[in-house]
Amino acid sequence: MRRVIGICDLHNEPSLSGLTDKRPLGAVTFLGRYGLIDFTLSNFSNSHIDRVYVLVKKGIMALRRHVGSGSIWTNNTRLGYVELVLNEKGLRQPAFNTDINNIKYNVPVDELDFEYAVIAPSYFLSSMDFRPIVEKHIASGADISSIYIHVDNADKDYLRADKYKISDNKIIKSSPNLLRSKEADISLDTYILSKKALKKIVSDGTKVSELFSIKDMINYYIAEEILDVHPIEFKGYVVPILNLRNYVDHSFDLLNYHIRSQLFLEDWPIYTTTHNTPPALYGKDADVQNSFVANGAIIKGKVHNSIISRDVVVEKGADIKNCIIFTQTQVGKDTKLEYVLADKNASIKEVKKISGTPEDIVYIKVGVKV
Repeated sequence: MRRVIGICDLHNEPSLSGLTDKRPLGAVTFLGRYGLIDFTLSNFSNSHIDRVYVLVKKGIMALRRHVGSGSIWTNNTRLGYVELVLNEKGLRQPAFNTDINNIKYNVPVDELDFEYAVIAPSYFLSSMDFRPIVEKHIASGADISSIYIHVDNADKDYLRADKYKISDNKIIKSSPNLLRSKEADISLDTYILSKKALKKIVSDGTKVSELFSIKDMINYYIAEEILDVHPIEFKGYVVPILNLRNYVDHSFDLLNYHIRSQLFLEDWPIYTTTHNTPPALYGKDADVQNSFVANGAIIKGKVHNSIISRDVVVEKGADIKNCIIFTQTQVGKDTKLEYVLADKNASIKEVKKISGTPEDIVYIKVGVKV
């Protein structure tokens, strides 16, 4: 592939309520074993983009624990890398803690040998091959290309994502999607741009507004017709994680093999951090149906339509339905849970019944005893 660097941008991530209080969205557990960032990093790796910068806004320790050295996503271990970068100055001035300033202070754009950069977030999950997309960008002759998807559920799944108006193969308007229509061309906040265009964004960001993000600058270029922003449609499957409801609904959707097979392609592995944990252990009375159960879990009770992370213990007589249980949480004997999202290291033993609803799942914080 041409000389391309990858930039995984964690600065403009949406909030998932308590899940993102102390961790970036990219570090949030997904389907019991992945981090949300794994999809973006795997897309870079599978596309043979081996030099990757992860722009971190907050919670870098949680991300370091998950990403580690980054070697899992690096094909060329001699020259490739996944580097986490944090703008420490921005932590003292949160309003100025932007992705542009993070690049300005931490990514040596002038010194790096590359022709193009691919910038992608962690909140749109897909199996996306960037190689043909980069070639389409080059063929277009545009300054910047923006990846979008045409959807018929914009009113349900894409609240406040950017909606494009496209004419003559050019993006002429970008505006927030406020659920006014089902069909829309939705930006995936994924951009292909040359080294020259990236340098211009960093330079212009200082001149236009110190508070602007990369996305703000690109939307500014569209509105002011300063640069030609070319649309490239992605026709694969996308899982949007723009709010807690998205996260919960799509987690349960992916229990369905037909839906899951559209995200997890046979020739496109999604890599994640591995742990030296034993296989899941099932007791003689265990009853598990239509669920994901990760390594290290001990299941002695009933688990239906649920997602169980590593090292979770479900005691005998426990009854778990439609729940998402994070790592090292313990569910006590004869405890009944339905529509519960339990974060890491929770202990649910004293209260024997907790029930939410599909519209209002009960969230249990990290380390809480119930």
